[in-house]
Amino acid sequence: MRASLERAAVALRGLLQPGEAFTAWFEGEDSDFVRLNGNRIRQAGHVQQQRLTLDLIRDQRHVRTTLPLSGDADADTAQLRAATTQLRTLLPQVPPDPYHACAGPDSNSEDLRGGRLPGAAELLEVLTGSADGLDLVGHCASGRLCRGFAGSAGQWHWFETESFSLDWSLYHRADKAVKGRYAGRHWDSEALASRVHGTRDQLEIMACAPMSLEPGNYRVFLAPAALMEILSVIAWQGFGLRAHRTRQTPLLQLADGKIALHPEVNLDEHCAGGQAPRFSPEGFPLPDRTPLIAGGQHAGCLADLRSSREYGVAVNAAAERPESLEMAPGTLATEEAARAVGDGLLVSDLWYGNLSDRTRCAVTGMTRFACLRVVDGIPVAPVDPMRFDVSLYELLGENLLGLTRERERIVDTGTYGQRSTASALLPGALVRDFPLTL
Repeated sequence: MRASLERAAVALRGLLQPGEAFTAWFEGEDSDFVRLNGNRIRQAGHVQQQRLTLDLIRDQRHVRTTLPLSGDADADTAQLRAATTQLRTLLPQVPPDPYHACAGPDSNSEDLRGGRLPGAAELLEVLTGSADGLDLVGHCASGRLCRGFAGSAGQWHWFETESFSLDWSLYHRADKAVKGRYAGRHWDSEALASRVHGTRDQLEIMACAPMSLEPGNYRVFLAPAALMEILSVIAWQGFGLRAHRTRQTPLLQLADGKIALHPEVNLDEHCAGGQAPRFSPEGFPLPDRTPLIAGGQHAGCLADLRSSREYGVAVNAAAERPESLEMAPGTLATEEAARAVGDGLLVSDLWYGNLSDRTRCAVTGMTRFACLRVVDGIPVAPVDPMRFDVSLYELLGENLLGLTRERERIVDTGTYGQRSTASALLPGALVRDFPLTL
């Protein structure tokens, strides 16, 4: 795939006319996919795809198009020639863009993150074998992801990583199910088997008669996936520089210093620790780590190219929402979560999250799947789905009792057009007065 971008860059330089420049953003993957139902393979396939977003620039004007690459040098060059000709006719018709730029000629990097991927047979043997006799529904993706950038001034970035992600549910009946995940770059069959066995254990509790709870405030342990659902809603506009400067961020009171979170709350955009490239689609290198919340206080924002130009700051993000979010760990042992709850709930997942009150930084959504009632530190029964409505200022502020020392890597399993490179590394959270509203 690297060769495809190299050939495209050479071809594009030969197609330029005086006064023109170009940038080229490359996205590629070589992935295996499997879908399962009833603990059997229902669909399997392999996808190898490459696409290039070409931006033609002249006199502060620019126009872009995205086209697939076949890997055949002659066919791709013909496509690029036709695309360049078409863009050239459009350039005079668009106004100058004062917020557009691309990285300078000294912008170059190589980032190769190898891994140990499972063979398809081994992956499926461990997954289905561990769930033998159960109704497992799931999705597996494994393979190589590539991102690249080339510019007419000689700019060059290349990012390549090998990764896998598994997302499954074990069903008891109807909506009574337990969800599990396993993702990373270095395959460990024992780790997967352990996670599947953990969901099997929870499934036994799901077989008990479900309990209906009265609306109210409960002591709750939020697993990393549940915490991720809340943070992902906030992240859409919460950490972007433009949202802060226009005062649209739901974290406005935190940014203004009127409210502080618990001192143990530390959130970073950790590019070096995720699986996303450390350069923007315009070729700007991104810092390894950008603090967002430090010691419960607002610490910084994510600025993409356009915000960088508008507000006079350095580019530190490809987009103004996290792609490699990381929260610092605490001291609570995950295996002690139920005992620490005492009388309350274990919440594995939350669903359908949305902002309910921007000024309070409040998120609403539903409990689902393995939401378990805990009595005297012991999970005793599943709980019927309920709606929650919680302010992040309270959840990770005065109501936060502790964060786990173990963290989970949560990978975005989205495959709309291509596999996502977004991920998060989060602990679980023990909180009090978690509001269930109906």
